[in-house]
Amino acid sequence: MSEPIYDERYARPGLYWGSKPTRLARDVVRLARSLPRAPRTLVDLGCGEGRDSIYFARRGYRVLGVDISSVGIRKAEQRASRLGVDVRFQVRDIRTYRLGHRVDVVFCSGALNNLPRRIRATRFEHFKANTAPGGIHAMNADVPKPYIPPYSMNRFATPFRSGELLGYYGDWEILDSGQGEFVSHAGGVPHRKAMDVVIARKPALGSP
Repeated sequence: MSEPIYDERYARPGLYWGSKPTRLARDVVRLARSLPRAPRTLVDLGCGEGRDSIYFARRGYRVLGVDISSVGIRKAEQRASRLGVDVRFQVRDIRTYRLGHRVDVVFCSGALNNLPRRIRATRFEHFKANTAPGGIHAMNADVPKPYIPPYSMNRFATPFRSGELLGYYGDWEILDSGQGEFVSHAGGVPHRKAMDVVIARKPALGSP
């Protein structure tokens, strides 16, 4: 992963990923309504220009969005300010970023593939350890398919193996999981993608 790759994307006019929240973000808000304790704090890993961070903040979450691109973070801050939404943003690399305190939700849409395979297990261990009991993780990751031509604007990204993402949550309650295919229009070039998705809940204190 390299800052110039993302800085170039986010320096373009408009919003590279668009302004609408991802389906994963909407699913988190929907599922959170059924939890015994409503989540309050959320970190958005690889937040880009802040579309999901802003969506969560508008729904009452205390949000920290982190991204490696200072250009993306600046656009996110400007948009949040223009919309009157209170969100904190920081320039951080998810390969090395460490949570300073426990949060209720760790969210990552579209950025996990920037984690090299050799550090994935330790990264997930860190994020899980710094999630409050009863808190949730919502993640997605690109997976390869033999019938979908490979497409990436980031040569540093590494796909997850099918089922790999779910494997990191064998000790948590799985609220939702699956694999989906869709056409992405990111960057103005339509291309097919396949993604694994997991929303998992950490056992609450006192759970068996």
